[in-house]
Amino acid sequence: MILSVNRRLPALLAVAVLVGALSTGCGGGDEGGPSPEDVVRESIEATGAVGSFHLTFDSQGVPSSKNGLQLLGAEGDVAVPDRVRADVSGTFAGVPLTTQLVAIGDDVWIKDPLEGRWRSVDVGTTPAFLLDPAQGVLGVMRRVEGLEDVGAEEVGGVTTRMIRGTVDAAHVAPLVAVSPGGGQVEATLWIGEEDGILRRVEVKGAIAENEPEDALRVIEISRIDEPVTIEPPEGAA
Repeated sequence: MILSVNRRLPALLAVAVLVGALSTGCGGGDEGGPSPEDVVRESIEATGAVGSFHLTFDSQGVPSSKNGLQLLGAEGDVAVPDRVRADVSGTFAGVPLTTQLVAIGDDVWIKDPLEGRWRSVDVGTTPAFLLDPAQGVLGVMRRVEGLEDVGAEEVGGVTTRMIRGTVDAAHVAPLVAVSPGGGQVEATLWIGEEDGILRRVEVKGAIAENEPEDALRVIEISRIDEPVTIEPPEGAA
């Protein structure tokens, strides 16, 4: 059985990384240290080389959709380039739901929360899209403007540099699978000081036309390159 699901599905997973031509902007790092532009440029390369990771996705202030499946949160594992296993939460036709998802390449399964059966679903893309070098998180990173180093912060026991800037909503919309509105949104990146790997992305602002200015989406990754095995769910339809 094939279920048709709207394109909001990949948006709400969503694991991994903002990368086109990296814009130069104002702001600088510590005196004598690398510039924010250098930090982001090196992070794009380091993060793109990651083979597996654990992800969490959360959204706040995003209006619920009355149609189809809308994922508003997720936690699970990603094996690059195209395998994902996650617990997800969101709505279906406006009704809250919590379930599980497995994606391998173009095949995506969701566990029916009512019957407990795994069902194949048809989506435009998969959560592995997060690390797509052109339009995923790495693609967004390339397009952030006005980069500024706003200090150090620990994320999951890792010391990171916080780099903040703005990006056109149209560049972020494919990542969260919504039709873009106009204007720009604020993007903050937490990048590991020692390894240059992206640990957290926060996007604040209205990406779609019907969203409030304080809408917030956060993706965090951890357990970098730990062994991950993801197979099709047993009994999948």
